[in-house]
Amino acid sequence: MENLFHIDTDIFLFFNRLHSECADVFFYYISQTWFWFPLYLFIIFLIIKKWKKQSWKVLLIAFLMVFCTDQTCNLLKNSIKRPRPSHTEQLQSEIHLVVKPNGETYYGGQYGFPSAHAANSAAIALFLILLYEGRKRWWGAVALTWVLLLSYSRLYLGVHYPLDLCCGWLLGAAWGRLAHLLVRRWTVSPESRKEGHPTAKEK
Repeated sequence: MENLFHIDTDIFLFFNRLHSECADVFFYYISQTWFWFPLYLFIIFLIIKKWKKQSWKVLLIAFLMVFCTDQTCNLLKNSIKRPRPSHTEQLQSEIHLVVKPNGETYYGGQYGFPSAHAANSAAIALFLILLYEGRKRWWGAVALTWVLLLSYSRLYLGVHYPLDLCCGWLLGAAWGRLAHLLVRRWTVSPESRKEGHPTAKEK
């Protein structure tokens, strides 16, 4: 485990040191949840457009998925208590931390394992990819790019190790898969309706 953490720290420092003034601003905003609200609204619009009267079921499952993913991360963080790089005293002279618009240095919370940003984005991305079942293939490329960009921002800001992100992805993927199974169990897909399969009410 000591060797693993050493490698984890070395990889973190390599990516964290690739910084510039413009990138500081860019990745700070990329990492903020509110920055992505237009994307979330667009996703909600697409779900309503496709699922129509059943969309409330899909959206409810999606909201519960994000809630459960986030709370699982919080539970693990407070149980494992691995300090973020930004809160690790031995790294303070080596890492690059970003100054927020208000002049304060961005540190994040005390503990960072696993990353809630990585977990939530992975859950949403996999949920959408499975929800559209390959019919909109561009979803996959866009979703994975979003996950990687958001996750990298956490390394750049100095608030997560790579291992935090990897475990967050796995956790998020598990919740995303479970949420998709619930959608399949609780709803009838629009494609099935078009093919003349019985609706949930008919069943």
